[in-house]
Amino acid sequence: MAIVPLKQRVTVHKPSETNDWGETTPGAIVEYKCRADEKTEIIKNQHGVEVVSSVQIMFDKLPDIAYNDVIEYTNELDVTVKRKPEKIEPIRMPNGKPTLTMVYL
Repeated sequence: MAIVPLKQRVTVHKPSETNDWGETTPGAIVEYKCRADEKTEIIKNQHGVEVVSSVQIMFDKLPDIAYNDVIEYTNELDVTVKRKPEKIEPIRMPNGKPTLTMVYL
């Protein structure tokens, strides 16, 4: 059970892969429950550069999300945000287990 209510959903599009024959196979599409807060803030991305984030997404535990994935979020007004993560930040308990993961788009 998550610490915060997870009432929204996002779709994570994994990147396509090229096999040994040069054929491109589409990436997986995974849906997760989340908590999305739409707010504009300046954050430091994975490279330490200041960028503007417009959506902050909280996931339960540690989902399989990478920086080359595309995350698609649609709010209650059917406004869709589809971007790659700027920052992925796991939050851990004192015992080391991840409880939440914050993803900034």
